[in-house]
Amino acid sequence: MSARMSRRSLLQGVAATTLPLRKVAAQENAPLRIGLLCIKTGPLAAGGVAMEQGLTLFLREQNNELAGRKVELIVSDTGGAASAAKPKTQELVERDKVDVIVGPLAAYEALAIADYIREMRMPTVGLAAAEDLTQRRPNPYFIRTSDSAAQYTHPLGDYAARKRDFKRIATSIGSGIIAQDPDF
Repeated sequence: MSARMSRRSLLQGVAATTLPLRKVAAQENAPLRIGLLCIKTGPLAAGGVAMEQGLTLFLREQNNELAGRKVELIVSDTGGAASAAKPKTQELVERDKVDVIVGPLAAYEALAIADYIREMRMPTVGLAAAEDLTQRRPNPYFIRTSDSAAQYTHPLGDYAARKRDFKRIATSIGSGIIAQDPDF
């Protein structure tokens, strides 16, 4: 007998277990410190700026409070460089004493900080589609909130091989199947 769980229940459970207010839990009046790790300069800056604007707007709509606690948002710019992601994460954790990290945006940044967030047991709500952190080498402190290419191509490949008897297939993310000839 297998137990079934809805996506909403799973996400609520994950949030409840990964957003413990850690050292701040004992200090009910202390603000919740959220570190936003984003790209605000360089070629991916538009995405990082949108992340900051969206989170700022959400917090403003909540009067900068979550669950009755004041929220402090500390923003850190990685510049889109994997080499900057870890030092910026370390600053958020060690200097700024954040309770949770939101971000990073790019998968290569998430992979660069994976061992550190595991070592520090830092809850991280990531936007990056770094599959290794959720599939091949799961990190219990990293929650990926985005989709990834494998989510579509793995079941597609299984279907193509088992049901359609295709031996080879080519896909393009966002465009669906671009070649479906069994002799391709």
